[in-house]
Amino acid sequence: MPRTKEAFEVMRETTRQKIETAALSLFARKGLTVKVGEIAKASGVSQGLMYSHYPSKDALIAELVRQATVISGKIIMDFSKSGGAADGKIKNISSMMCQMFSEAPIGIDYFMFMTQVGMSGFQLPDEPRYQTELPNPAESLASIVAQGQAEGSAVQGDPFDLSLVYWAVIQGLCCYAVTGIPVSPDPRMMNRILLKEDFL
Repeated sequence: MPRTKEAFEVMRETTRQKIETAALSLFARKGLTVKVGEIAKASGVSQGLMYSHYPSKDALIAELVRQATVISGKIIMDFSKSGGAADGKIKNISSMMCQMFSEAPIGIDYFMFMTQVGMSGFQLPDEPRYQTELPNPAESLASIVAQGQAEGSAVQGDPFDLSLVYWAVIQGLCCYAVTGIPVSPDPRMMNRILLKEDFL
């Protein structure tokens, strides 16, 4: 029986996700020099099939960058623009970040992948589908810190610098996690970077 168009699309999307998941893990651990053959083998598809989804390795990298940028940018921006006090927003972000280490390890791969991208100097293609107007998570968190300083809950200092320190700690924990070292950060530990003692 011939496949329906819907079944074909489901199968195609499943294959695409296998490729992306395998590539993300390999790039996160080995850098962007990973060969196409390695990605195809890890995802369980032929190189020919992989090229039918992505015409080049750079196209695959660009798509993963787009995903990481949209996911991280939107999540933290939504926290920034939501109502409520800054200390509550910071606590929610810390809980989500710490939960990632036990429940959403793919988030660790995205963090490490973006580190590899940053170190490689990879440039996104000049195409609209890869562009995003979402702010960098560091900028969104900095606006929350500034709100907290105005409310008296956040520690003093340049909001953007404090935000960078916060994300650097998360990044460092991700580095430990991908090397196999058990990581179970406590949200309160993360909150101490940005919040005053009375608001922890």
